[in-house]
Amino acid sequence: MQENAKYNPREIEPKWQKFWLETEAFRIDKDDKSKEKFYVLDMFPYPSGTGLHMGHTESYTASDVVYRFKKMQGFNVLHPQGFDAFGLPAENYAIKTGISPVETTKENMANYIRQMQSLGFAYDFSEAAVTSEPEYYKWTQWIFGKFFEQGLVYKKTQKTNWCSSCQTVIANEQMVDGKCERCGTEIEQRELPGWFFRITDFAEELIEGLDNVDWPEYTKKNQKNWIGKSEGVEFEFGITDSALKIKVFTTRIDTVYGVTYVVLAPENKLVQELKNSIENFNEVAEYIEQSKNKTELSRMEANEKTGVELKGVRAVNPFNGKEIPVFIADYVLANYGTGAVMAVPAHDERDAEFAKKYDLPINDVIAPYWLDQKYPPRTDKKTEEREVVCIIVRNPKDNKYLVLKWSITGWLSFPTGGIDGEDLAVAAKREIREEVGYKNLKYITQIPGSTYAEFYRPHKDSNVIAHFHYIIFDLENEDRDIVAKEETDQHMAVWVAENEIENFINVENQKFAWKK
Repeated sequence: MQENAKYNPREIEPKWQKFWLETEAFRIDKDDKSKEKFYVLDMFPYPSGTGLHMGHTESYTASDVVYRFKKMQGFNVLHPQGFDAFGLPAENYAIKTGISPVETTKENMANYIRQMQSLGFAYDFSEAAVTSEPEYYKWTQWIFGKFFEQGLVYKKTQKTNWCSSCQTVIANEQMVDGKCERCGTEIEQRELPGWFFRITDFAEELIEGLDNVDWPEYTKKNQKNWIGKSEGVEFEFGITDSALKIKVFTTRIDTVYGVTYVVLAPENKLVQELKNSIENFNEVAEYIEQSKNKTELSRMEANEKTGVELKGVRAVNPFNGKEIPVFIADYVLANYGTGAVMAVPAHDERDAEFAKKYDLPINDVIAPYWLDQKYPPRTDKKTEEREVVCIIVRNPKDNKYLVLKWSITGWLSFPTGGIDGEDLAVAAKREIREEVGYKNLKYITQIPGSTYAEFYRPHKDSNVIAHFHYIIFDLENEDRDIVAKEETDQHMAVWVAENEIENFINVENQKFAWKK
């Protein structure tokens, strides 16, 4: 090729694609045991459309690069392709076109193959797996039968995302703004029967198996979350003047004394069983109806938690005998755990948001304790106990955080200050204004939980046992007051990038809060 010649895909691509087809360059040799094996698997497309979309092109290009690279390294590479051609999508496409699914599926597969070959993808289509062919689905039926024989599958009804136009269940990922991505129809929530695998029966093997696959750590983490193995305790809350019980599961039984309310999923059968005891049942029923049209994903990800108290119903904590209110809230799902949760707002952010909204108690029951080794309490000084607010301030413009660099002690810490009978947010704003001058802060949230620390304060010449509470603000603007000299002599304000905070601050109790 001449030095100034340009790449011409209309000439070069057809030439080499023809050569690859004639020489069967991508043929899979499954019997070649002289080479090390390597397996590259793509997600099969479903041929219920007339052709590939750009998502196919993007993902198949990436796997094609891997295939070619490993083959040039001398591996015997298995790189199959196939068609997920079985089920309602293919039927609906046939209904739309008026042509039998057998014909449309074959025509569409032929076009998909032509398009993939025109893109130069390295597939051996003589080995394609087609899920609508009996030679394929007889094995899925066989393995399902084996699972059934071993009691590893069961049937139950579950709320699903239903598209009335496509007449099929839609995955969360196939919805856009609550509508079907294919046809734009509003998705409704519908209870449908289905078969489920007993993942919990072999969760340990699935988790251990992740050590043997070369996947990114975040992918393994997501897999573990999907497997959903949890170790904890299941127990029951009594209900005042009733023989009924509320069963909950918790991984942190040590926080049970901090439970200040119980939450049921709107679908929990206990709600109907307690109907005659619920004084505001009309309000409860209205909330249940509203929840029915929300997807599980939207319920879990909702920024604002909503709920309704079951007035006239009280739960009894079996560990301390205290009566606590019972709510229904759609952030609790009926098919997750027991469909009910014990709420510990001091140590759970979601519970804390709900408790603040409905003015429910927040009782600390676990607070880590630190003794400052660099400045331990002095024996000649009296120890003072103080309630203290630790303030985390973020500048949204550059995502940096406000940290104080102390000149006397060498502390690198978030701003802190005493709470003198004030509201936490009020005290925090006052401290920021006094110590560094910033006047305009936007409250974001309080971090659940608290910590204790005992140390000597050289700048105050006193011992203190400080009970730290943690609060987060955003800086609205950089307007500042002049700061008193006694403050600037003690510390300097610096802004630190988010990914550097954990290594920058050197006060242990604040590291703990930052990780939360």
